[in-house]
Amino acid sequence: MRLNRYNNIEELNEAAAELLTEHLHSPGLSAVMLSGGKTPLPAYEKVASSWGRLSVCLSQKAHILFSDERMVPEHSLESNYANVHPMLTAIGISPERVIRVHTELALTEAAEKYDAELGRFLSSGGRITLGLLGLGADGHTASLFSVGDIERGRGRRAIPVPRTPGLDRVSVTADLLREVDRIIFLVSGEEKAHAIARFIAQDAAMPAVMAVLGHPSVEVWTA
Repeated sequence: MRLNRYNNIEELNEAAAELLTEHLHSPGLSAVMLSGGKTPLPAYEKVASSWGRLSVCLSQKAHILFSDERMVPEHSLESNYANVHPMLTAIGISPERVIRVHTELALTEAAEKYDAELGRFLSSGGRITLGLLGLGADGHTASLFSVGDIERGRGRRAIPVPRTPGLDRVSVTADLLREVDRIIFLVSGEEKAHAIARFIAQDAAMPAVMAVLGHPSVEVWTA
């Protein structure tokens, strides 16, 4: 477990944007897993705004996938896909190389389709070289809100996560996270300080801890 504390949120965003750019032009059949939530959005915006000025090209085999998604229309402000779309447009990635949750489907069907698409990518030799995750103040990550959610995901790469109250979701599983080369939790805000401390201490009651338990390359970047 590695903890990186940046002096301010701007430094955190800059570092995250640079890392994303590096992985998006890595050679080979590779993917970057993007997190939802508010924390990574400025980094995605930095990638979008600077991409055209950089002397790098998007790898022709680069893919994008998502840690989770709310079951809302794809243009909704609540949609992780919608929030990332400006960056996808800026880097010029083709739609067939964006592996996402099809929220126009029913919850279970959407999860099964996402699970299958992730499986096809990995079974064809694809690697997920970088996975970005968030950390909720309640200890969740992706849309794994309980240890029970993690248990339900055994043997699968994506699962449906019904929420009452709240929006239903589809989330990647701990099994999928074990197939990611490098995982970085991007965390900001004073309200997350206690969650970070619990995570670093490996509190087994936290879903986020259990989701990446035993993974050889997990980092927390915070400001």
